[in-house]
Amino acid sequence: MRWLPVLAAIPLLAQTTRDDRWRADIDLLFSTVQSRHPNLYTQTPKPDWDRAISALRENVPAAADVEIAMEMARILALARDGHMSLNLRTSPLFTFYQLRLGWFEEGWVITAASGDFPGLAGTVIKKFDDTPIDQVIDKLRAYVSYEHEWWFRSQVATYLVCPEILRAIGVEKTRGWITINDEFQIPSGPGTVWGGPINAQPKFPLWARSSGIYYWFTYVPESRAIYVKYSVCAEMPVLPAAKFRQELEAAMAANPVEGFIVDVRNNTGGDSGVLRRLLPDVPASIKRIAITGRQTFSSGLFGAQDLSAAGYALLGEPTGGKPTHFGQVVGITLASAGLRAQYSTRSWIRGPQPDSESLMPDVQVPWTWAAFAREEDPFLEAALLFQ
Repeated sequence: MRWLPVLAAIPLLAQTTRDDRWRADIDLLFSTVQSRHPNLYTQTPKPDWDRAISALRENVPAAADVEIAMEMARILALARDGHMSLNLRTSPLFTFYQLRLGWFEEGWVITAASGDFPGLAGTVIKKFDDTPIDQVIDKLRAYVSYEHEWWFRSQVATYLVCPEILRAIGVEKTRGWITINDEFQIPSGPGTVWGGPINAQPKFPLWARSSGIYYWFTYVPESRAIYVKYSVCAEMPVLPAAKFRQELEAAMAANPVEGFIVDVRNNTGGDSGVLRRLLPDVPASIKRIAITGRQTFSSGLFGAQDLSAAGYALLGEPTGGKPTHFGQVVGITLASAGLRAQYSTRSWIRGPQPDSESLMPDVQVPWTWAAFAREEDPFLEAALLFQ
């Protein structure tokens, strides 16, 4: 699925006041979305959209900038289209606590924190200030564009570490600070967030290596398996897909191969056609597995579907993407607060499981903090043991 170029909003000279600029951005965003989205009103009727947009325009003088931006995000989320959203992280209106969070089987866990809190990583969050974490999550659902729970869990983590958002939904009690589990008081603002390995001598699981490279592979001799990490559906100029395929074929010819594993757990999309040029035909006599996860989305999901159709077993988590979804994204830059939005222009229906909420793996594997902290990869371990 190709991503189309960003469309920049051109501010009009007549927009001289703050209210005029916000209303111009509201009009640009929603008139564009309402006219170009392939089927905007599948979840929420058009009259409800129109009322929400009209109320937002009228409330601009009384609302703070953060409130306007969040209401724009809430209205976009009415479509339940994971490809359509307002990126609050791009705006200087929003800051962040010095934390990173992730959802694991144990719950919401702090995976990284400021150097001022070296022992905070691994803390399971019970509450923020006076609000239990489950209630915080429920309050945020209205502002996140998602189609089902797995993509929501992937996307809401950035909302959980934004003080302006938590303040707006009534969670943050002291401006710029959040107290976790009645014990740790964390400030917002700049700072170095320390994450990554927990062990003194990190071994970095394969999935976490070379995160900036679109695709790469390695031979795992002890398992006689080739592991391919496919992170972005795009060609690399320094290593075109056809050249990568030749190198894979050479590795298969030079080594005994009993397993061929393609990891798309973090692939959120791009050009669906790249996969066909990237991978060789792997004989059915070789164990073939595709690893999926909550960040398998858009063309990344299409890749998992294509691999499944080719005889690969799917293993890992349900995908963040939904087999039937909107896509072919176009972007808009909104001038008032440096906000960037994107919207879908096409409907996609593809099998298998076209009506499913998620592309379900043949074997679902739990993702635990215990394994993450030990720098283990339960998905790959299960793939290597799969029969």
